[in-house]
Amino acid sequence: MVKSALTVCILFCVVGMLSTQAQVRTTVLLQSTDDDESIGLSIDKSVYFPGDTVRLAIARKDTARTAIITPMLGIEGASFASTGRRVYIAVIPQNVTPGSYPVRLRVSDPEGRRFRYETDCIIAVEEYEDVEQLARYVSILPEAGSDNIRSAVTLDREQIRNLMVRFQRDSIRVHMGPQFVRITTTVRLRDDMAAPSYERRVVTYRSHGDTHKDREMFIRYRAAYGAFANIRPEELEQVLVPVDSLPDWAILGIHIEPDYTIKIGAVDRSNSMTRYFRVRGPTIEVGFALAIPKVLFDTRAKDTVEYGSTSAMVRFYYVDPGSGNRFPVSLGVGMFGVNSPVDVGTGRGGFALSMFLDLAEMVRVVNIGFTKKINIGLEVDPFIPIGRKVRLLIVAQAGFTF
Repeated sequence: MVKSALTVCILFCVVGMLSTQAQVRTTVLLQSTDDDESIGLSIDKSVYFPGDTVRLAIARKDTARTAIITPMLGIEGASFASTGRRVYIAVIPQNVTPGSYPVRLRVSDPEGRRFRYETDCIIAVEEYEDVEQLARYVSILPEAGSDNIRSAVTLDREQIRNLMVRFQRDSIRVHMGPQFVRITTTVRLRDDMAAPSYERRVVTYRSHGDTHKDREMFIRYRAAYGAFANIRPEELEQVLVPVDSLPDWAILGIHIEPDYTIKIGAVDRSNSMTRYFRVRGPTIEVGFALAIPKVLFDTRAKDTVEYGSTSAMVRFYYVDPGSGNRFPVSLGVGMFGVNSPVDVGTGRGGFALSMFLDLAEMVRVVNIGFTKKINIGLEVDPFIPIGRKVRLLIVAQAGFTF
């Protein structure tokens, strides 16, 4: 019995690259009970990008067939137009979502009836992917920070906790694709020790102007990151800077660079951003100093005192509220000229007030790398020995502050 409508069965699809024409070809058999026809579909590329032109050719073995075959592309805003005998072109829209899009056939038989058939001819669309310059779309708010650790911007602890990395998505150029970003924070303590670093890995991209499509692309990119990151939709716009601990006067470093573990390609070390912030602390600090003193001048040198090799002082430091540097002159009180706390006796050591000029602190103002535990300088000490008269000492010393 002859059926009233054509039915289709796609028996096989052979896709290969022809050496002479560099085409991807699919063969489709349209079959009915009384009329079979085998046609071939070929496209000029295996992969297309937004803005590319698809060239599709249809080959029919029996040119006497009267059925009209028209290809259709399942991409919104794209349709095939005939350019000649059985050759069609279509332009891939710029805002297309990457993916695989099948070509369908619309067949009109001699009686004017229309049918649609699925084929295995696939238009694979990928997106342009390149690493954008961070300076175009990345900023740190609400303070920009300093690119020099020695001039780190000093902020209150709460201000630093509110720092965020902001992405100006519309500043990412068209065709650049997703931007995978690694954000690393480091904390350097006052004693130059480094706390463990913390890392975030996020993704952002130029907005497509469509909420539904932006969400679709977000899911796609998050899947690409996989176990590397736990990304939330709001982080497409901004990411809070992760900080575990913020000791007084510590320096926070924020380093931003493309994540080359995801974006495979040549590594450009110049395409990175590092900003420094200092955690504001109290302007008066107290420290404990152990030092080895050398008496240079004694106002009562004839009244001999046996000076030991150690001094132990509680020191008070003034800290500049902007730079975080200690003022080179500090005040102290403690034991001076002793070998041990139980070695104080008549003519052996005693108690002293101290005004200390720390030359090492003066060096640290211009050289951030000099360790903050070391003190070297001169001090003037009103000295009160046990069993001797009070005197004034000028002393050179080197020691450590805790």
